[in-house]
Amino acid sequence: MSGDERHALLALAEEALDLQAEGELVMAEIRDEGPLDDLSLRGGPLISRFEAMRRELPACGDPLLRSAAEVLDMIFANHALALHAALDLLAVSWRSERMRDELHRLEGLGRPAVWLHTIRDELAEEMEAPA
Repeated sequence: MSGDERHALLALAEEALDLQAEGELVMAEIRDEGPLDDLSLRGGPLISRFEAMRRELPACGDPLLRSAAEVLDMIFANHALALHAALDLLAVSWRSERMRDELHRLEGLGRPAVWLHTIRDELAEEMEAPA
């Protein structure tokens, strides 16, 4: 069963990498005060998918896979929250210079974006290793 769990985790991690790349682009455009309507239309589905992916994580019996699933859960939650918060900040940034300063400080999806690459690579490595 752990092979199926590992495969499911790897598939989710690989999908998340694609979504993360788009999320990074959206975050950069939010930081640059792009059009809220367009960014909401692009960011909303990313937020929804990251949240759905959290629910799709398998319950893993193997402690190492369970740990990987927990890290993926944190990454997916971070990405959804970061995008949501950035869109919210863009929506109200007109209210004050301080809010616009905060908006301009946004730097992508943060350190969890690096963790996603690491987890994906580790899962892929295990899939390629001889049994």
